[in-house]
Amino acid sequence: MPANRCPQGHEIRSAADRDKFGYCRKCKAERERRRRVGNSAALMVVRAFEAAGVRFEHDGVPVAPAEVAKALAELYEAGALPELP
Repeated sequence: MPANRCPQGHEIRSAADRDKFGYCRKCKAERERRRRVGNSAALMVVRAFEAAGVRFEHDGVPVAPAEVAKALAELYEAGALPELP
């Protein structure tokens, strides 16, 4: 990989294209966008289930939709959810 490109192929023209840890800013922005989209999608799924009458509880205590969505997003990021056909 040329020195003026990150491993993902984004052009690195100056130090301004890297964050304080040396990572490509475009890669970081894309990663954050994917994370936000994933969290939003998880929250939509949880709300759809709740609209259908499904209640999420932990030891009998109701759990907020945002907490369930966060847990789903974390499991997905970790690769702990099965791939569906």
